[in-house]
Amino acid sequence: MATISSVGVGSGLDSAGIISKLVALEKAPLTALASKATKLQTQISVFGAVQSQVAALTDVAARIALPSAWTARTASSSAATSATITTTSTTDATSFTLDVDQLAKQQSVSSATLTAGAMPGAGTLKFRLGAWTTTGTTTTFSNAATTLAGTTVTGYATALAAGDITINGTPIDAITADTTAAARGQKVSVAINAVTGTTGVTATYDTITGAVALSSANGNDIVLATTASAAKTATGLGASGTVSGDVSIAITATDTVATIAAKINTAGAGVLATAFNDGTNDRLLLRSKSTGTTAGFRIQSDVANTSELAKFVFDPQNKAGIGMDADHTDSPVTFAVDARARINGLAVTSGTNTLTGNIPGVTIKLVATTTTNYGSGAEVKNPITMTVSEDVTPAVRNVSDLVTAYNRLNATLSDLTAFKWDETLQKRVAQPFQGDTSVVSLLNVMRGVVGSVSLGATSQYLSEVGLQLGKDGSLTINNATLTVAANNGTSMQKLFTNDNGNPLTNGFALKFKTMGKGLLAAGSSGTKGLQPGQGVVTAKAAKLQSDLDLNAAAQKKVKDHASDVETQLTRRYSALDGQMGSLTALGNYVNQQVTLWNKNTA
Repeated sequence: MATISSVGVGSGLDSAGIISKLVALEKAPLTALASKATKLQTQISVFGAVQSQVAALTDVAARIALPSAWTARTASSSAATSATITTTSTTDATSFTLDVDQLAKQQSVSSATLTAGAMPGAGTLKFRLGAWTTTGTTTTFSNAATTLAGTTVTGYATALAAGDITINGTPIDAITADTTAAARGQKVSVAINAVTGTTGVTATYDTITGAVALSSANGNDIVLATTASAAKTATGLGASGTVSGDVSIAITATDTVATIAAKINTAGAGVLATAFNDGTNDRLLLRSKSTGTTAGFRIQSDVANTSELAKFVFDPQNKAGIGMDADHTDSPVTFAVDARARINGLAVTSGTNTLTGNIPGVTIKLVATTTTNYGSGAEVKNPITMTVSEDVTPAVRNVSDLVTAYNRLNATLSDLTAFKWDETLQKRVAQPFQGDTSVVSLLNVMRGVVGSVSLGATSQYLSEVGLQLGKDGSLTINNATLTVAANNGTSMQKLFTNDNGNPLTNGFALKFKTMGKGLLAAGSSGTKGLQPGQGVVTAKAAKLQSDLDLNAAAQKKVKDHASDVETQLTRRYSALDGQMGSLTALGNYVNQQVTLWNKNTA
């Protein structure tokens, strides 16, 4: 029997066409499913924009819900060449005058000259940082006999170095400063009595008057290391003004001025050293690292005054100006001083040229003096004005940012739920979420927040600060009203940031923050298959994706069923073709035999 190689060949029927049409009927549901899938994919795509815009609105609201987002200040100086001013965002608005009397300076001094390339010799240089008290124009010292009778302790000695007081040529040891004048006075008295012994001079400390009194049986005098009244005074660097302990630097016999300078710079003594050559001789230039009186320094040594290394000694307190001579004609000195200024006429000082802490949140950088002949009878003040004012820029920007984020989301949701004219179809067409109750509810929630009330501020509604709700649900800003509100102290800030502990009456930034976090929450109750508490936006996105997944599964099921039907029909029609082929062959054989029989019997 001949083999049937194609469906319908044996039977003569259009079996392939019949099967194709029957399978097409089975696949008919795919058209609707594919159309639904396309719609779902479109909805998922556009709803992604909704999620992003809800998140953006939430971020803006969270940022401006903080009181710090609303505070800013503008600071100005009427003479920035003399002083500049900066503030923190919480500084109170204010205005004040400033006199810059004196700028903070570093102490600087130069040594006496040495032969170029000379090696001053071995020994030790000992540095100490501390405060000097400086007045006048020159520095000279006197050892004139002085009586202490009736002298107040606070008037002359907050600290005493060795040699400040001598009795019959015997110096009193150094006495460090204490918190109270009484303690200092007691130490002075005890020290004097310890030195005088049997000399007949007795010191007592009167705790009522705060003075050291002397009684002398033999007329012996007490000698103080004081300065002439018209001279520059260098009385500090005792314990009261000490900033650092002594820093000792070992100098070897082979050290030059350059190597000594290098050793000083690496010793951490608070002093910068420079080797200097004037074209013939070497000098050592020394300068304190910092400004202010406490950055002053002295230099002592263990070498004899005749040593070349002694030319680096600078110790006016102890009358040791060997190389850096006492009158500083050959080795000029500049003593470190504090900055001095007057704010509204009130004196302030600073170790640097920056004033902080005088007015909360205000930092003033002193650049140049405004007072001429400061401290003299010819003093002339030329005060400048410093102003701190509220900056409303952040408040206006915050409102604008919130309105922008809100309008963007409102426009997206309005478009997605509307009927819009289609130019191609020449008719109004429903948009992806037209009639979708969950998406429409988002619009209602947003507009409900806009129209709600906030308690605790002068204004209670957004409309009162210039935010108007339009017919399309968008917000517009009345700039004139907003400007007035922004300049009304912190009232507008409170309208947005007040936390009353009640979501219904909190500030509007908190309301939108709460709304956004709720919409984007990880779960919402009442939606089948979702976790309790999931937000509306998140739930909607999850539902759309779930519907798309179910659609894909349904399409696969239809396709699989159609494939099974096609297989079954093909098998059946193939069997029918075989049977029909056999019958046809038999019929042909019978016909041949009848024909042959008829011929034989004719």
